[in-house]
Amino acid sequence: MPSVESSAPMGARSPSWLRLVVLQPSPFCNINCDYCYLPGRTLTHRMSPETLRLAVERIFATDLVSDEVTFVWHAGEPLAVPISWYEMAFDLIAELTPPQTKVVHSFQSNGTLINDRWCEFIKRRGVCMGLSIDGPDFIHDAHRKTRAGVGTHLSAMRGARLLQKHEIPFHVIAVVTRESLSHADEIFDFFLGNGMMHFGFNIEELEGAHTHSSLDGEGDDAIESFFRRIFALQKSWKGEVRVREFDAALHRVLMGRDEAVSHFVYENEQVRPFGILSVDWEGNFSSFSPELLGLNHDLYGDFSFGNMHRDALLDMPGNPKFIRVLSDIQSGVELCRQSCEYFKVCGGGAPANKLFENQSFATTETRYCRYAVKVPTQIVLEDLEQGLHLAPELTR
Repeated sequence: MPSVESSAPMGARSPSWLRLVVLQPSPFCNINCDYCYLPGRTLTHRMSPETLRLAVERIFATDLVSDEVTFVWHAGEPLAVPISWYEMAFDLIAELTPPQTKVVHSFQSNGTLINDRWCEFIKRRGVCMGLSIDGPDFIHDAHRKTRAGVGTHLSAMRGARLLQKHEIPFHVIAVVTRESLSHADEIFDFFLGNGMMHFGFNIEELEGAHTHSSLDGEGDDAIESFFRRIFALQKSWKGEVRVREFDAALHRVLMGRDEAVSHFVYENEQVRPFGILSVDWEGNFSSFSPELLGLNHDLYGDFSFGNMHRDALLDMPGNPKFIRVLSDIQSGVELCRQSCEYFKVCGGGAPANKLFENQSFATTETRYCRYAVKVPTQIVLEDLEQGLHLAPELTR
């Protein structure tokens, strides 16, 4: 999931502590990607208006939100829920939002259910759109299939073209699998050839129901080579193409870090309480990595720290399970601080990845760390250093 970073100028209102709320309108997904972490995606339950109202009321009853908050409709295929439900939901949220607070709505969709009616709603409501497309059909369809085993590339691309027809901007997230590694050029050219100039890459990870990755056994060199080639292709377009990992790495490097490490841990919203709030269809809520809600682990059980129907949000820090999870996450952050030279551009990693790869929050490096943080940062630093070496020659 894309991170949210914010900084307020001196004298401005402080940015919200809670910037990102992940709401699950339904756990159901209409397709069956083999790398999905969600265990209950065949269930067709739906969040009730009462549950949604309680969630929004409890959020705005705290001082966690001030200037802006993004509601990401996720943890299932959001467009599997009818437009009429979202009309109700968006109106209810608007009714309950304080006048000084800006609300942003975001869908991350597989694209297969998009039609003209959805496009009209998305455009009228100003919804931020992301599509999940892994590249050309032979890569995408290897993992993103219907329950009948049919590839979904054709229907996902139909959805993308409808968004373009209605002039709705969107970004793309592609999962990097074994099939991707030797096809960086084909993936890049596919996105550009279809007018997709803003995309990012999620490494196929071990999380939740997904206990084996097609990247298992692949060497670091092959994955690093993939990202180096993507960077070279992006650079050749001289700023016209945005690749999330390299944009984020450049942003972090150019911001600079002195001793204000504690401020950066604020920016890594996955490791601080209420940095992200996740609410499932029943009103159960959690914090830290959004992937945790709805999952179970032998050490911790589930990751629900309360329910909107009975608990105030600010009761969460007193929950014994929350205290244990937070303590272990903080231990992991401290281990990262002590051992990792990339800490100031990361802030302690992603707890869900630590737990499901290393079997503990109180650990350090994960596949996410290596390929979403370290490799892009190293590539960007090398490019900046090369630019500095060339600068004297350019001025002669």
